[in-house]
Amino acid sequence: MKTWNIIIKHDTKDSFDVEISSAEEKLSINTYDIKDQNSILSTNVFKEFDKLNLTPSLMAKDLMHLALSVYTIDQIVSRDRYGFQGWSRHFKINYPVYSLNEWDAVKIKLEKLLSFLSGDKWEIEFRKKVDSNGKQMELISNPNPLKIQKVALFSGGLDSFVGAIDLLENKTKVAFVSHYKRGSEGSVQTKLYSELSNYYGDKAFAFSQFYVQPKQKHKNATKEISSRARSFLFICLGLTVANSLGDDIEFIIPENGLISLNVPLTGTRLSSHSTRTTHPFYISLFIEIIRELGIENEVYNPYQLKTKGEMMAECKNQKILKKLSPTTLSCSHSEISRYAKLPPGIHCGYCVPCIIRRSAEKKSNITGTQYVHDITKSTPHPKKKSGSDIRAFKLALKRLEGKSKESVMFDLLSSGSLPFESKDDLYLYIDTYLRGMDEVNEFLK
Repeated sequence: MKTWNIIIKHDTKDSFDVEISSAEEKLSINTYDIKDQNSILSTNVFKEFDKLNLTPSLMAKDLMHLALSVYTIDQIVSRDRYGFQGWSRHFKINYPVYSLNEWDAVKIKLEKLLSFLSGDKWEIEFRKKVDSNGKQMELISNPNPLKIQKVALFSGGLDSFVGAIDLLENKTKVAFVSHYKRGSEGSVQTKLYSELSNYYGDKAFAFSQFYVQPKQKHKNATKEISSRARSFLFICLGLTVANSLGDDIEFIIPENGLISLNVPLTGTRLSSHSTRTTHPFYISLFIEIIRELGIENEVYNPYQLKTKGEMMAECKNQKILKKLSPTTLSCSHSEISRYAKLPPGIHCGYCVPCIIRRSAEKKSNITGTQYVHDITKSTPHPKKKSGSDIRAFKLALKRLEGKSKESVMFDLLSSGSLPFESKDDLYLYIDTYLRGMDEVNEFLK
C-alpha cells in the first residue's frame, strides 16, 4: 500500500507543495479551472449555483470544494493497485480553507467519517486559503423567490421518488438536488422531474442536476470502479443548496431503513460489499461536524424506521407511484442491459438493491419494473457473480431463524455504532431490520 499525498488548490496563486519520500506518491488537484482540458475533474456545479442565483457562505463553499476533492480522489486512485490487500488506501490530504480554526477543530471527526464511509485511511491537514479576490463576505443573503421550505436529495431511485411525492402531497415547497455521473442516471432524473412537474405544476418545486465526474482516463488517474465517497459529495451538494437558502431550511435524505442500516449479509461483506451511504452513525457524525462548523440546517432521514415496502405501501399518492415507479432506477448494475441487447438503464434483477426492490414491490403490490434477469423464474447459480447476492441473502435469512433480538443487535452493530438514547430506540432499529429482511424472505420464498 502506497501513501498518496494530495494537494488541493482553489486558486491560481496557490503554490503550496510538500516533500514526499520515495515510497510515496504525490498529486495536485485544482478545483478552480475545470474548463481546462488538462483538468482531472469535469463538473457543472459552479454553473448550476450561478443558474440558481445562489452564493454559498464561505464555510459551505469550503465544504462543497472538499466534497468535490474527496470524490475525485476516491475515483482516480485504484484500490486494486494502491490499496492494502487490494482495498484500503492511504490518503494524506492538504486542503485550503477560509476558517482554519473551525476546520482544525473537526479534523479528527472528519477523518473518522471519511474512513467509515470509504474504508480507507484519511489524514487531512488544513491550511489558510489563498484568496486572490481579497473578498471576505461572511454575510450573504440569497433570494428565495419560490419560498423553498425544504431541500431533498433526488437520485432518481425509488426511495427518493417516494420521498418527493410525499413532500409534494404535503404542499411543501421543496428544492430537489440530484447528482449524476452517467447518461442513464441523468435521463431518469430528467424524465421523473418532467412527470412531477406535469402532475404538480411548474412552480410546485425547484430542482438542480449536478454533474460531477473525475476523468478516470486522465494521465494522472488510475481508474477505481467503486464509488464509496459519492454519498459525501451528494450530501454536501444538497446541504450547500439548503444552507445557501437559509439556516432554517431543512435538508432531507430519503432512504429506507434496511438499506440505511446495511447489515453485512455474510461475514465476508464487512468491507467491499458493505456500503454506508446513509448509515445512522454516518449521518449523526456528519451532523456533529457541520454543527461545529456553524452550519445549523436540520438534516434527517424521515424513512429511517421504514422498510422499502412500507415506504411504497404508505406513499401518499399511489396513482402516480404505480405509474412512474418502473421509471425509477435502483440497480447497482444497470449497465448490463446493453449486453442483453436491451435499452440502457434496465435493472439487472439480481443485485442487493434489485432484490430489496422486488421484495418491496411484492409487499406493496406495485409492479411493472423491467428486469434483465427474473430470478423468480431462473435463479442464477450461487457460484456465479450474478448469484452471489441471492445466496448471501439466503444465508443471512437462515442465520436469523430463531435468533433473539439481543443477538440481532450485534449483527446491526457490526456495520457501525448506532445513535440511540434508550434501549427502546435501539429496538426500533432492530425491528426495522427484521421487517425488511422478512420482506426479502417473503419474496425469495
